[in-house]
Amino acid sequence: MAQIGLIAAEDVVDARVVRQPKAYPVYDEDYRDNIATIRLDLEGSYPTLRVVGRNGMHKYNNQDHAMMTAMLTARNILAGERLYDVWNVNEDAQYHEAGVAGVQSALDSVRLVPEKVAGERAA
Repeated sequence: MAQIGLIAAEDVVDARVVRQPKAYPVYDEDYRDNIATIRLDLEGSYPTLRVVGRNGMHKYNNQDHAMMTAMLTARNILAGERLYDVWNVNEDAQYHEAGVAGVQSALDSVRLVPEKVAGERAA
């Protein structure tokens, strides 16, 4: 980051990359609750940690939406507050390079997940 001029090297306190091979997000009927639990813990325990993209957020986003999470996070950091909830950026959104309209479109999307059919019993 210092090499490309985003931050002074002396301002870096710590950094880490954790790679988990073959990890893949699973979307089931409980995934929203699981993500909410993870978010709550991250925001409470690590308030300055910013996670973005497919691997950082463990979300199956397309490349455009993964990049959108990074761009919106950068805007949040520059503003000194959370203007955008990047967890709402979803690959189901209709994304176009349309400035504010594109941001709003990405934030307004809703992920469809499998749900149990009423009355159906587990096999």
